[in-house]
This record gives sequence, structure tokens and C-alpha cells, in this order.
Amino acid sequence: MALIEKNELFLLEEIVKKNFAAKYKDSILGIFWSILKPLLIMILLTIIFSNLFGGSIENYPVYFLSGKIIFDFFNSATSVSMMSLKGNINILKRTAAPKHIFTLAGVVSEFLNFLITLIILIGVMIVTRSPFYILESMIAIIPIMSLIIMITGISLILAVLCVYFSDIQHLWGVITLMLMYASAIFYPMNIIPEPFHGIMILNPIFWVIGQFRILVLWGTIPSRMNMLNLVLLSVIILVFGIIVFKKFEKKITLKF
Repeated sequence: MALIEKNELFLLEEIVKKNFAAKYKDSILGIFWSILKPLLIMILLTIIFSNLFGGSIENYPVYFLSGKIIFDFFNSATSVSMMSLKGNINILKRTAAPKHIFTLAGVVSEFLNFLITLIILIGVMIVTRSPFYILESMIAIIPIMSLIIMITGISLILAVLCVYFSDIQHLWGVITLMLMYASAIFYPMNIIPEPFHGIMILNPIFWVIGQFRILVLWGTIPSRMNMLNLVLLSVIILVFGIIVFKKFEKKITLKF
């Protein structure tokens, strides 16, 4: 199954606009919440943890924000896409619209929000006088693309599961909470006892955040093997997601 055909681009664009508008509906600040929310959390946690971890983390605001925006993209994209089929079941019953477009639109709309938060990260780096590593920052597209691929695969699976098992919404909330605390977003890895490092490595979001920080924050290049492993893992998740989605997509409307 091709993820998107040329004649489906218009439908994808319209659903993305709808999702983007719905996210900020009835909100006074609207899209500015995408800027204000991570900034407020960054300031709060910087006040709390910068002294605690100050000796082991250089430029804590950038360290925290670089992990936070990646995890928030993962969390919001999978959560929105999980409801993409169940939330549009009436449309899917009445039309022959390709079901996967609704799921992909959830990923794309949250990616647009992610781009906004990247601008915030750049602004914080400027304010805190963090050095910019141009070449390494360009290479950072690799872990970001791996993340997008991974999110797409997981979203396809979650969208199907949500149709069959409503409790997956609550379960996924617990899983993402565990992933957040296992991603070293606001604390340094060196405070984790050595025996638990192997558990942390099982978290693919930890890989993405780690490689992104190494490139953007510290200006070094991760090992090629680690980057290749992340890309391969993401592709495997995507392929598995496509297989699961294709197997169940024709049965989805029959569930309602």
C-alpha cells in the first residue's frame, strides 16, 4: 500500500487544515500556545532543575527543550492519529475516502506544530548564546526523519487498535508517560544506575533525542551504526504498521 497517491494530496491538505484549526478552536491565543506552552515549561523546569543538574548539564534550557519538543511531537502525533478513524467514522461510512489519509493527516498536522517548536528552540539557543553547528544540525534531519517514519507506523497501528479496543486510549497514555520518564528529557543520563541503561536503550524515543542532542547541542556526529539502527528500526515499525493497517482497513467500518 502506497502511503499516499498523487490524487489524494488535496484530501490530505484539507484534513490537515481541519485538524490544525480544531486544535486551536475557541482558544484566545490560538497557535501561540505552541510557542508559549513549551517556553513556560522550560522556564519552570530550568528554575527547578538547573541548580540540581547544573554541574552535569551545560545550557540546561536548550538541553531540556531539545528533548521536550521531540517527545511532544511523538506524543501528540500518535495521540491525534489514534483517533483519526474512530473520530471520522461517519465520514468513512458515507464516502470511499482512503482511510489511511485521515491517519497521515494527524501526523502531518502535528509535524507543523513541531516545526514551530523548532523555531522556539533556535530562539532559546540564540538567547542563551548556545553555539550553532551548521553541518551537524543539517545531519539532524536523519533522526528527525526516523522519528516521522516511526510515528507514522505506530499511528497506523494505534488507529486500527482504537477502533477495536477503546481502552487503548487510556493504555497509550500510560505508555507515553513511561516513555517520557525513560527518555532523559529533563535529567542527565549519568544519574541513572548502570544496570538500568539497558532498559533505557529499549526506548526508541531515547535514541532520537540522544542523537538529536549530540548533533545540535554538542556539535558531534553519532556513530554511523547507531544512526543506521535507528533508521532500520523506524522502517521496520512503518512496514509493520502498513501491514496491520492494510489487513484491517476494509473491516473498520463494519465495527460500527
